[in-house]
Amino acid sequence: LIQQQHYVPFFLINWDIVNYAKHKGYYHVGRGSGANSIIAYILGITDVDPIDLDLYFERFMNLYRANPPDFDIDFSWRDREDVTRYIFDTFGKEGQVSLLATYNTFQHKGAVRELGKVFGLPKHEIDLLSSGKYNPQALDQYAKLVHQYAQHLNGMPNHLSIHAGGVLVSERPMHYFSATNLPPKGFPTTQFDMHIAEDVGLYKYDILGQRGLGKIKDALGIIKVNRPEAPEVDIHHVKPLLEDKRINKMVSEAKCIGCFYVESPAMRMLLKKLEVNSYLGLVAASSIIRPGVAKSGMMREYILRHKDPERRKKAHPVMWELMADTYGVMVYQEDVIKVAHHFAGLSLGESDVLRRGMSGKFRSREEFQLVKDKFISNCRTKGYTDQLTLEVWNQVESFAGYAFAKGHSASYAVESYQSLYLKCYYPLEYMVAVLNNGGGYYRAETYIHEARMLGATIYPPCVNHSNGLTVIKGSTIYLGFHFLSGLDTKTILAIIAEREQRGPYRSLDDFLEQVHISAESLDVLIRVKAFQFTGINKRELLWDGYYKLNHQPKTIFQEPLFKVKAQQFEFPKLPTSALEEAFDQIELLGFSLINPFMLLKEELAVHLQVSDMPKNV
Repeated sequence: LIQQQHYVPFFLINWDIVNYAKHKGYYHVGRGSGANSIIAYILGITDVDPIDLDLYFERFMNLYRANPPDFDIDFSWRDREDVTRYIFDTFGKEGQVSLLATYNTFQHKGAVRELGKVFGLPKHEIDLLSSGKYNPQALDQYAKLVHQYAQHLNGMPNHLSIHAGGVLVSERPMHYFSATNLPPKGFPTTQFDMHIAEDVGLYKYDILGQRGLGKIKDALGIIKVNRPEAPEVDIHHVKPLLEDKRINKMVSEAKCIGCFYVESPAMRMLLKKLEVNSYLGLVAASSIIRPGVAKSGMMREYILRHKDPERRKKAHPVMWELMADTYGVMVYQEDVIKVAHHFAGLSLGESDVLRRGMSGKFRSREEFQLVKDKFISNCRTKGYTDQLTLEVWNQVESFAGYAFAKGHSASYAVESYQSLYLKCYYPLEYMVAVLNNGGGYYRAETYIHEARMLGATIYPPCVNHSNGLTVIKGSTIYLGFHFLSGLDTKTILAIIAEREQRGPYRSLDDFLEQVHISAESLDVLIRVKAFQFTGINKRELLWDGYYKLNHQPKTIFQEPLFKVKAQQFEFPKLPTSALEEAFDQIELLGFSLINPFMLLKEELAVHLQVSDMPKNV
């Protein structure tokens, strides 16, 4: 079928892209319906074995599918740009490659704002009109015209944007089909969207970026440095990970914070309810939580049947036979194909038309209506009651557009297991990788707390240990300078460069001799306790630092030949409290590193009423 549909080049280009990524040491996940193809699995485009999971190839490609299929290939957010550049350099030497555009259309509020400017209305009137909170009778003639024209503009194209990950590759130069423009991203971009690209017959390659893969890649690098004795890990050899009892126990207890796709509160609650302790269980859970399955009531039904074997007997025999692994409940997009094919007697190609007809991407309603009519007439021919037929049809219709393809869930679950493996066996290194990749579902504070519970000692940024990103030494974690918004990149690079060249800083004076820093930046470093190694109270350090900088950064054109001993000042002993420490950290880092209950330990001494305010100016 691949040869018959002329998709051989499509497979080979995807294979070439993935090969380049592997050669460069980039991690990828091939997901979406492409995971339903055994050839994609053999070529290494995806890590999901479709035979093992009983995935339907027709979900990916069939004779009825007029639009070309596509692979969604995820790369780390850091590597994606280089992979895109490789595609342009390799396949676009004569301009045959471009990014895909999307149309941003006018919605009512946007149309009102633009038209308000055209008619010269003042800002407060435009704000009022776009909010919709006005009396239509009180509008003047211009406001009425704005409202009238806005209705005509609704849904019309506003401006072109760039598709999230779509890259077009053509045999002919792209200018044969479209003018291109060069947005800030720096790659030529077409002036049409994916639907027009499909109609023209151009293949779309989805090169997407995500942080989950960055975490996996960085964690493996951190493990090599921090745990050199650890055995080499082939993260793509997933079979042993899926069967690992320790990892599966972790999943059943929902200890998944920081792990890709399974760390949200809803997902962890579901894992606990279902006591998921296997790869197939996780594949099902990541589909059940999708809005379509949840809305149609099938998520609740799945949980109840999972818990109560008696309730499973409610399933229709045909449904039970088709979906025994999910207790006769439709969970995946493929289940729509199964039901349409085996229950209603449609061909596999027609079944996929039905599945696509329920998603937002499909545009031929006539074709869909024909298949729906055939579904119902076939059921009547088979002798099903109209009640049963409509019940099954409503189940199909209620979630098909929102459910995941099973291959998509399986791909996500593989990446979840890879991150779960790292968290299970190298928890501290993995949490550092999570922090260095912008976290995930939660704020950084949650991941720092998780690392502390896993046995880490956490320190704020330190001029002698920290880098731009967070570092780990044994079980001690030093937060990175990137947490300090008051510190500019130039200063961070200078601190690290001088330390690498001359060794650790011995004192504040030694630091000030080597690093040219503004009083504001030094204030941030001292208050966050980046000079904790000196053993001097930070209030004394602040006075000392301010005296020595004299509020002016020094301009030094060359290294002094002789070191002049810095003048020492006598300062009064200035105490600092743990509470003050906490509030400094909240201001500078965005969170506190001390026990948060410390903040609630003592009540504030003064209770002022509003009526007392004038007496306490």
